[in-house]
Amino acid sequence: MKEPTELIKAAVRPFIIVWGFIVYGVCVMSGVEVPPLLTGMVMAVIIEYFGERAILRLREGRVEEKKEGTDETA
Repeated sequence: MKEPTELIKAAVRPFIIVWGFIVYGVCVMSGVEVPPLLTGMVMAVIIEYFGERAILRLREGRVEEKKEGTDETA
């Protein structure tokens, strides 16, 4: 069940980011006010994506520290 969810997230996230920045750029270039929902959606996707990556890096770092700690005591 987790694989289909990850596949959907991997496919949808970049689309939302690219689409959002394109629409945002068009709004800015044409002088139209950027819709608050668009801003919120793009911001939420970016924060969620980079937050998830940061959490994964922290977990990997802790696992590596634990491995190094057990290797030194052995």
